[in-house]
Amino acid sequence: MSSEVEVEGELVFKDEDQLRSFLERLGASIEEVKEGKLDLDLDGFMVEGVKTEDGRYHLKFRGRVDWPSKLAPQGENPLDWLKTQVSGLVWDVGELKTLEIFRSSADVRFAFYSDEELERKRDEYNRWWMDSASNIVGLF
Repeated sequence: MSSEVEVEGELVFKDEDQLRSFLERLGASIEEVKEGKLDLDLDGFMVEGVKTEDGRYHLKFRGRVDWPSKLAPQGENPLDWLKTQVSGLVWDVGELKTLEIFRSSADVRFAFYSDEELERKRDEYNRWWMDSASNIVGLF
């Protein structure tokens, strides 16, 4: 997959320490986030907003689809590794019509994505894939 493909989504952290640890891996600080000074591109990863809800920290992001590969241990799937670092995530690759949703527990909710919006997007992407599969099958 081309690293130029864009991804957007939300990362949910169980507490400030988990968020702090994650940001330090990116070479950023929680103070920069709290002050809204992260309008810079952190090597393919951009913070678009941070909210605190129910004691959890929600970080909305955008960036190149390969951004976690530099953080993940060698030989490990970067998205699988990312799931071990957060309490929840939404990974939306609009260009590829793929949506990944992870919740470490049933009570994890997303601040930037409603359940209804995620379900609508999932249905839209599933329809797109089914239509594409039908078009391919129709060629034979």
